[in-house]
Amino acid sequence: MLEIAVCDDETFVASNIEKMIEKLAVTTDTKVEIDVFYDGSTLVDYIDKGKRYDIIYLDIEMTKQNGVDAARAIRVVDTKVLIIYVTSHESFAKEVFEVEAFRFITKPIDQRKFQRYFLDARKEILKKPKYFQYQYNKVSYRVAIDEIIYFQSDRRVTYIITSDGSKKCYGKLNDIEKKLVQSNTYFYRTHQSFLVNPRYVYRYIYDSMELMDGTTLTISENRRKSVNELFCMLKGEDIIV
Repeated sequence: MLEIAVCDDETFVASNIEKMIEKLAVTTDTKVEIDVFYDGSTLVDYIDKGKRYDIIYLDIEMTKQNGVDAARAIRVVDTKVLIIYVTSHESFAKEVFEVEAFRFITKPIDQRKFQRYFLDARKEILKKPKYFQYQYNKVSYRVAIDEIIYFQSDRRVTYIITSDGSKKCYGKLNDIEKKLVQSNTYFYRTHQSFLVNPRYVYRYIYDSMELMDGTTLTISENRRKSVNELFCMLKGEDIIV
């Protein structure tokens, strides 16, 4: 699923963009969830509270907070989202470059260009999953995959350990591991209760792993072979049994 935000203080334009996205979602068999905003400050506030998007269609000239200032604030907390500017003028080239805009669309919107940019963004996003989506207390959340150090299960609750602390989610570790593998994302299953992100492994020894934050996790005996095989696969090395 693609999480998309549309931000434009012209309600007609915002509605038109939303409809074009919905139409493209059907023709490309893409699941989308769209949030619409009418000023930059509300969008920024939403993102500051933890919401993450894959694509943001952002108007530049808005009365309450313009799109350039909004993008600068967004980039402080989210460097991954693809920002597609939608504007009536092209006089913001320097500012757009500073916030790493993905594409630039002028009004009135050319539908063929809009479609091409949507497909470009979709292709970029689907190259590799960027977020892990989960639920806790009936609320859906997302966390960037590369921010997850490891998962730790404790009965019915799984803890997502990140550099910013831990987050709780419902779900069995087996199901989480399966979901990651289906997305071509591999974590080390060092123990029945642990899934470890390879990017945070500082030192790997036969029966343990030391992580970059100093945490040491034991590799259970029945998982040492599979961990070693995955380690060699990720490193592109031959396995010596």
